[in-house]
Amino acid sequence: MIRTYMRFHAILPFSLFLIGSLLLASPLQAQKPKDFGIKSKKALNFYLDGIQQQRYRSWEEAAEMHQEAIALEPEFIEAHFRLGICLTVLHRFDEAIPHLETAQALSPNSLGGIGYYLGQSYFFNEQYAEAITQYQAYLEEDRGGPTFIKTVELNLRKALFAKEAIKHPVAFQPVNLGPAINSKEDDTMPYLTADDQMLLFTSRRPGSTGGFSRVHKDYDEDFYVAIQAEDGWTKATNMGAPINTVRNEGAPSLSQDGRMLFFTMCNREDGFGACDLYLSFWNGTEWTEPRNLGPNINSEAWDSQPCISHDGKTLYFASNRRGGTGGSDIYYSEFVAGKWSEAKNIGAPINTEGDEDAPFLHADGVSLYFVSDYHNGFGNGDLFVSFKYGQNSWADPRNLGYPVNTSAEEGYIFVNAKGTKGYINSRRDGGMGKNDLYAFELDEAIQPQRATFLRGLTRDSITRTPVQARIRLVDVESGDTVRTLTSGRGDGRFLMSLPLEREYAAIVEAPRYLFASKNFYLKNLEEDTYFDLTIDLTPIKKGRQVVLNNIFFESGSYELLKTSNTELRFLLHFMQQNRRMRIEIQGHTDDVGSKEDNQDLSQNRAASVRQYLIDQGIAPERITARGYGESHPIDSNDTDEGRAKNRRTEFKVLDL
Repeated sequence: MIRTYMRFHAILPFSLFLIGSLLLASPLQAQKPKDFGIKSKKALNFYLDGIQQQRYRSWEEAAEMHQEAIALEPEFIEAHFRLGICLTVLHRFDEAIPHLETAQALSPNSLGGIGYYLGQSYFFNEQYAEAITQYQAYLEEDRGGPTFIKTVELNLRKALFAKEAIKHPVAFQPVNLGPAINSKEDDTMPYLTADDQMLLFTSRRPGSTGGFSRVHKDYDEDFYVAIQAEDGWTKATNMGAPINTVRNEGAPSLSQDGRMLFFTMCNREDGFGACDLYLSFWNGTEWTEPRNLGPNINSEAWDSQPCISHDGKTLYFASNRRGGTGGSDIYYSEFVAGKWSEAKNIGAPINTEGDEDAPFLHADGVSLYFVSDYHNGFGNGDLFVSFKYGQNSWADPRNLGYPVNTSAEEGYIFVNAKGTKGYINSRRDGGMGKNDLYAFELDEAIQPQRATFLRGLTRDSITRTPVQARIRLVDVESGDTVRTLTSGRGDGRFLMSLPLEREYAAIVEAPRYLFASKNFYLKNLEEDTYFDLTIDLTPIKKGRQVVLNNIFFESGSYELLKTSNTELRFLLHFMQQNRRMRIEIQGHTDDVGSKEDNQDLSQNRAASVRQYLIDQGIAPERITARGYGESHPIDSNDTDEGRAKNRRTEFKVLDL
């Protein structure tokens, strides 16, 4: 079974059952009402039946028996205590508290371990100050075994944090995604494309490919998909074969353009462990057969919850394999030279001796959201964010705050590319079923760095038909390649996210075409700015020419700026690949200044680009340089924007 939202559910009941087992281990020798300070034989029989049901782990039935005993004997200390234990195990903390308080008040010194149960009930009922008092008293008793002491020490640390943190809530108003998305069953792990137009999630609803599992007593997990329309989400539909099978599929991670799907499949013949990570590609008409990502990523243990970085270079996931720092740790693998490297533990300060999983790396490339049951929080599993600095270093995780996190188990978060909206699955009052999907505006205090998205079409400039092209986005200042992707084979479509506050050079290339370039200055943009564009690719023919949009000079100078290096290097590569081609480098200016000065400036700028290519080994006879001054404008010189377009460098094919 894929561990997604079910991840934390067993931790508390298991630890409580251990203590309950110790308390119930002695034989029931005293059978008379007076031995319990009561008079009713019938109440005693209910109580003894309740203890027997506890031994069978039938907690609901045991609770009913103890309630019957209390109805007959309201001051039956042991019945209140045992009922409190049962209700705590059942996560009915608010109901457990008055019974445990009654037992403690009636017999403050004789009930060993009651501070544990009362502390847990207060803690998971968000009464942190009261929990602290009970935990401290329990530790002072020094009666518990090492497992219980460790649990109390952990939750005491969390309670001390939560008591103060809850005083400073973050804005949080979750909105149910509605009946088009949610069902009466569990709907979990939402994931969206970079433009927020396609939603993919995991569901256990009727109609799943695997049907109802008698083993798990639930429907098998399948993927469902919905599209954003003008009036909201379309009705979610089953993703179908070959992704969904008779086995469990879950925890999706889409590449930014929606063409690569990383996900978890369990109990496959080609698997290495119980659950492995797989990859499928959208070929324009359908998804390819899922492919196991292999032994560098998958292990003999549980490997799940993948997240592909938005540059496609790093895959993060959760695993409980041997050699980790805790039960479940976050690992990562890098795509190098056409294959995935051996997975590495992300290490401290993210991973702990507890459980960390559900990693999600935001489009900014540095904000990692994840779930932990060990870092300071409000309950069992909370949502955290850590920020990357340097090559592989991470800042101390930050709790997303109350009420995003509560005493309940928070299992996953997706944050859209703009960094303004979060998506979670949650069991909340007023929901449509078990786990529902919700969206909420992300408080500024827990937002990642801002990002935007770029989508569009690559096409032939003459025929206007789609062309499959390779698109590379480079940070102009650092020279680092930030994104690389290929537009659709059939439709030429592409979609990518981009972190803001940077300047990018986009280089677009396809066989038998001149390369195209674009420049994106993403600093100081207004909210909700994104880019829809069509990139025309010009067939390689004599006389054709293109603008070099990422060649930059100082104002009034012909000295090339370092920010020109990306496009200069690509122009050099293009000339090396087309060894018979002769080109003309053209310089153009706006009409500011005298014609003579503009002519000289344009000639010198063209000559600077020519000289760069010659210095890099291109034969001088293959390149000419010519300045056209202000004589060939492509836009009006009456506006700043128009003049900026007229100040340009182009290259023209002279001969092939």
